[in-house]
Amino acid sequence: MRILTALVVLMGIMIVVGLFVVVYTIASRVIDKSSKGTLRPWTTIVDLAEDAKVNGITADGSKLFVKVDPKNGVSLVLVFDSETGKQIGELKFQPR
Repeated sequence: MRILTALVVLMGIMIVVGLFVVVYTIASRVIDKSSKGTLRPWTTIVDLAEDAKVNGITADGSKLFVKVDPKNGVSLVLVFDSETGKQIGELKFQPR
C-alpha cells in the first residue's frame, strides 16, 4: 500500500512540473513574438536613375523586394532587410 501511495504522490509531482513547463514555454514564446513588434521605424534612401520606375514591392518573411525597371532595359530587384531597412542584395536581369 505504501508503494501505491508513493507512486500516486510521484505522479502528482510530475503532473505539476509538466504543467509548469508547458505554461512557461507558452509564455516565453508569446513574449518573444510580442517583443519583435517593438522595432523602430526606418527610412532608406535609394538612388535610382531618373528614368527608373518602381514596378512592384513584395514582402516575404524578413525581406522586402523592390522591382525596378529602368528604360535602358536592365531590370533589377533590390532586396532589403525589413527589420533594419538596409539593402542586403540586388538581382540584375540582363537581356540577351
